[in-house]
Amino acid sequence: MQRSAPIATAEAPSAHREPAPFPAASSAPLSYGSTATLTEGALAVAPETSARPSAAPTIDALRHAIGSALVNAGHNSAAQLLGSGTWLLETSSLRIEVPGVGKKMLTLTVNAAAEKIIRQELQRLGAPSRFMVVPGEGAAQPAVPMAAPLAGSIQEAALANPLVQRAQEIFKAEVRSVVDLRNK
Repeated sequence: MQRSAPIATAEAPSAHREPAPFPAASSAPLSYGSTATLTEGALAVAPETSARPSAAPTIDALRHAIGSALVNAGHNSAAQLLGSGTWLLETSSLRIEVPGVGKKMLTLTVNAAAEKIIRQELQRLGAPSRFMVVPGEGAAQPAVPMAAPLAGSIQEAALANPLVQRAQEIFKAEVRSVVDLRNK
């Protein structure tokens, strides 16, 4: 069995270089001693990374962006809960302390889908992608009272419901938000 001598190829340097076709699609077989580059072409070109903002985002910008993303994805309760929390931005992580809420309630409200949305927003904004949502100490911050309902809205219908009114009397409760589930 004879071995063929290695073939050396020299290319002239040029300013613009066309990528070579994928070697498997090439009609010319590569020999064992061939010096042709197998990773040349589209496979070898790294995708260009978009330039990240040089300044780290502020806590208010993070709170607004994450809250908006959660609301747009239908996680209104998680957005409202996280909005009332205390946000601490460190160099490698974000810590959100939510007062007045137990750990079990946090895991139900800020579920895996909401965590995915938060992580995507943090990555999009160039903030640390590591975050923790933990129960805080003390009572929950007083909620902003709900505005007067618009005439004919689902909010007005819910507040006029006798069961809702009775529950408000018994538990000295207030209605923070109304979600219309008729279309879902």
